[in-house]
Amino acid sequence: MRRLSLVSCILLLALLAFPAYCLAWTHGQFTATTDACAGCHVAHAGQAAKLLKVGPPEAALCFLCHGDGGTSAPYDVEDGYTVGAAVYPSTAGGFVYEFKDLNANYAIDPGELIPVTSRHNVWGVVYESGPLVLDPAAVTLAIPGGSNAFTGTGFTCTSCHDPHGGGATPDPATGLITGSATTPNPRLLRKTITVGTATYSDLYVSFKFETVGTFTYGTPSVASGVYRVIQYVDGSTNWCGACHVKFQTDDPDTVPGAGHAVFYYGMWRHPVNVHVIPPPATSTATFDGSIATGTPLEIKPTGSNISGLQYVRNLGCLTCHRAHSTTATMAGWASSWPRSEGGTSSSSALLRMDNRGVCFNCHRSGEYNCWQDTRIDCSKCHPGAHVVTVDCTLCHL
Repeated sequence: MRRLSLVSCILLLALLAFPAYCLAWTHGQFTATTDACAGCHVAHAGQAAKLLKVGPPEAALCFLCHGDGGTSAPYDVEDGYTVGAAVYPSTAGGFVYEFKDLNANYAIDPGELIPVTSRHNVWGVVYESGPLVLDPAAVTLAIPGGSNAFTGTGFTCTSCHDPHGGGATPDPATGLITGSATTPNPRLLRKTITVGTATYSDLYVSFKFETVGTFTYGTPSVASGVYRVIQYVDGSTNWCGACHVKFQTDDPDTVPGAGHAVFYYGMWRHPVNVHVIPPPATSTATFDGSIATGTPLEIKPTGSNISGLQYVRNLGCLTCHRAHSTTATMAGWASSWPRSEGGTSSSSALLRMDNRGVCFNCHRSGEYNCWQDTRIDCSKCHPGAHVVTVDCTLCHL
């Protein structure tokens, strides 16, 4: 208790000592006389390694702009919302709360900041849910579904995000931000990730955004658009799979009789990065593909055009899971499940829907499993050939 009180006092003093400025575009667009460096670093009085003005842990610095009630950035990853012309729920979730716009008025009303039930535990985050307690001794090294482990200070905000990566703006015609060798990934996501002794490169991601306002940084002021993800397009499986390598099961070669599951790293695992055909609406259920409450599929341009049908739907990691946290709850049979590493867990595991609603949303009561769904044949999930007897619109929009 004494340690936690001391950490809280240190963080409070840091907040009082350093105004929460995010000058210029702090993460990029630097000029020769930029003031952006001073937003995070100080040459001779750093409170943390790399001359950081606040910390450790690293998250304490990030939350100065992206949490703690600050107004110096439009993206609050602590409480899970984006501020533009109005207030919008974060598609990734927040580390303490997730904004649920229950009455659709684009404002945070009483009861609409919902506590998270699980979150990515970055360095300093002590508990998987509940109030945020930052302790520099809380280091996460192990990775669920990983074949490697982090070292040093373990998993941090900058394990995923490049603070100097430079912001990218959506294409005005398509709304897309697509990472490449010469273009930043959306949301400052890294294009190279190192886990222990393993390095994964060429991790390019594509998201579709809508512009929901403008934000002005610093004095003299610099205006930036505020962008909200409205569609996942491509790349989440390979990107997340850099750490969670055991779950990156996009190999189409399965054991006969196994259905659509894959035996990978000693266990049967649901495939990802494969084509998906949503089930049709019935009198009792309708597929929810929304990014807000359902299981959003990646709508992936194929580069080809079959009778004007240009897009194919893929299942990616972000179809079932949120990136930062979830407010989903688990009860009954869903409250305990076997872990990939052995043992059991009661975690909500960043899942988008309560219990195992992400399963039922696509499969219903099993009648829309690949091997018995009469609407499709094998080529729909295992691309490589087009069969003329199958309706193209099953896969393409």
